[in-house]
Amino acid sequence: MDRIIEVDTFHLNRMNRIQDTVDCIGGKGTHIAYNLSLLGVENRTFGIASGNTGKEIIRILEDCGATTEYIWRQTPESRTNYLLIDGHKNCTFLAEAGHMLNTRITDELLDRVRSHTETNDILVIAGDASNVEDEHIQMKLLDIARAKEMKLYLDSSGAFMQKGIAYHPYMIKPNMEELAELVGYEVHTPEDVVAAIGRLPDIPMIMVSMGADGWIFRFGGKLRRGHGLRVPVKNTAGCGDALLSALLYAFEYADTDLDGKLAFATALSASCAMTDMTAGFDIRDVKRLQKDVLIEEIS
Repeated sequence: MDRIIEVDTFHLNRMNRIQDTVDCIGGKGTHIAYNLSLLGVENRTFGIASGNTGKEIIRILEDCGATTEYIWRQTPESRTNYLLIDGHKNCTFLAEAGHMLNTRITDELLDRVRSHTETNDILVIAGDASNVEDEHIQMKLLDIARAKEMKLYLDSSGAFMQKGIAYHPYMIKPNMEELAELVGYEVHTPEDVVAAIGRLPDIPMIMVSMGADGWIFRFGGKLRRGHGLRVPVKNTAGCGDALLSALLYAFEYADTDLDGKLAFATALSASCAMTDMTAGFDIRDVKRLQKDVLIEEIS
């Protein structure tokens, strides 16, 4: 879970009075399931949840329309992340360490994925598995995807992303730091991003998010750049997950041209930044913002 704490101004080593708090669902995979459900896309989500916090995570997912294949255990509690947001729109993360998951429970999770997915399904793998005893679990997920010929959307980082691209995912969505890890050198400018993308394998879709500078997207051998929208930002956490959710929806379910799909995804991510929450969006804002998205073909 994400607990968002709002203060007017944050001062070190002094009393800081909390103006408001709000809890919402946290985690990359859970964000994507939640956002897809809001878009009317039927989805099945897999995970491990614990304690009362875990029950709340499952309840939120089910209430929004996702089908949950979660393993629930009584203890310990699923972790909570704390997001401290001040009046200057600074956002500071305080993340609890996840409890180590033993091989027995992750094997059960893998069995659920095998038994509740079908050939040619779409599979999204998001996040990392640093708190898992089985260091090969994410590769096992990739093996399941390959064996069932599933269309793979991969949103991970570090060594797992490096290995994952060898499985020819349909899409990857690195940020600039993650792109630098893939190519082995620092990436600072849009020109650096273009050069780095050119060194990646022939993955059908590559979306590189550049924060306020927008994004660069490769599809069909061509590159496009989208420029960031100017919106009243309340919270940028979860915007990347919103972008991926919207791209999946646009490319799999929406009957629009390429620029229309990209404009929709950009507007939905911006709408997420306009809310206090780390998941969710206002579809009215999305429709209003779409027309203001500037997209240019750069090669």
